[in-house]
Amino acid sequence: MANQRQYLEWHGQQWRVRVKVPARVRDLIGRGKLTHPLHTADLKDADTRKWPVVSRLKGIIAAAEKVLATNDPLEAEALRHRLSSDEEDTQFAIRLRAEQIEETQGISPAHAFFDLASRKVTPLDHHAAEFLKHQGYRMKSEGDFRRVLGWFGAWLRDSRLPVALEAVRRVDAGKFLAESLMVGRSRQKATAYLGFIRQYWTWLLDKGHLPAGENPWAGQKLPAERRQARDAETDKGKRPFTDEEVTKLLSGDGGPLLNDLMPLGALSGMRIEEICQLHVSDCRDEMFSVWAGKTDSARRTVPIHSGLKEIVKRRTEGKKDSDYLFADLPPIPKSRETRSDPAAKQFTRYRRKVGVDERPNEKAKSNVDFHSFRRWFIRKARDAKLAGAEGFDEWTITWVVGHTDSERAKSLDLSQHGYAGQDPEKAKRALVEAVKLPS
Repeated sequence: MANQRQYLEWHGQQWRVRVKVPARVRDLIGRGKLTHPLHTADLKDADTRKWPVVSRLKGIIAAAEKVLATNDPLEAEALRHRLSSDEEDTQFAIRLRAEQIEETQGISPAHAFFDLASRKVTPLDHHAAEFLKHQGYRMKSEGDFRRVLGWFGAWLRDSRLPVALEAVRRVDAGKFLAESLMVGRSRQKATAYLGFIRQYWTWLLDKGHLPAGENPWAGQKLPAERRQARDAETDKGKRPFTDEEVTKLLSGDGGPLLNDLMPLGALSGMRIEEICQLHVSDCRDEMFSVWAGKTDSARRTVPIHSGLKEIVKRRTEGKKDSDYLFADLPPIPKSRETRSDPAAKQFTRYRRKVGVDERPNEKAKSNVDFHSFRRWFIRKARDAKLAGAEGFDEWTITWVVGHTDSERAKSLDLSQHGYAGQDPEKAKRALVEAVKLPS
């Protein structure tokens, strides 16, 4: 049950909000706690009223932390004034300082300082923490969002434009995409970054943090890619490994970790993070149990291929149920939430070393990666079915690899799920055993 008294204290026969100020910003804010009366003696009513106030007070703390984080001395000075800009003497000091800046640096920096210090405009990332809490992004996506917002702020500074939410015009957004976001990045990655910043502005408008109006990012499109020259290599994008590549990878020595990880990826069709998250208890009764993954459909069981039994036995013997199957991976640091990153990087180095790579036209990322084992598994299962393998059907493939089948016609979906029930385990096993490593 939620604690009703969280952020509340009894004061003067009524409840008030109380938010502790972190020690690192107490000198800036000038006090050890921030309070605000709620004008009610009813605890339940106070619990309901407190959250907007808590959000506002935490915004003050975030603004103080922004002062410490910025590398721009003038911006830091403006943000310091902003913390107490409601006071009359502070407003006088802001105007006086803006006049001094105009004399020494020009009118544009002076206006930017005055607007920021007097709260006429809002820093780009002022509401970023609240936005991230609302979106519930995973750590990687959160990092991508903060990254693109930082790039945009740096571009605005370099372009001598106000680094403020209210000042962003549609023309500025378009120029940023062409001059910065697309430089040195694939179109796919740039599109993802554009999506983050567009969502941020949509949320700002929805929550009333910006005056109602047009979203400068809505409808923005990335510049068209240059057409390939006549002599350019054909690039069909990400693909499965060929049998020859699988043979080359599995016959080499990738070390204890990869020598077990690669066959498991090839003969289970699991994603690398799903494999690296397996515990000893998830490898019982000749089944891998996947409890979480990229989508809701990722939660499933996968029969342990006969070619993997020796690896599983060796890695589970004498271990506790709570131990990881691949215990030789380092602990997850606070900077990420995926356990498989070191394994993926080690595989990339090994793959390149043995000459398995495909980067047409010197593209940044290869068309083959560890996920190509999963693609290879799916292709081999399909090929086996087309060649007459029995005991499984096309539905079985989606359940083994954890793909959604919601796109199918509802009548078929109902007949398979509603009446026939889940695909029997023997069908899954038939499919897995139909996949053979190249000899």
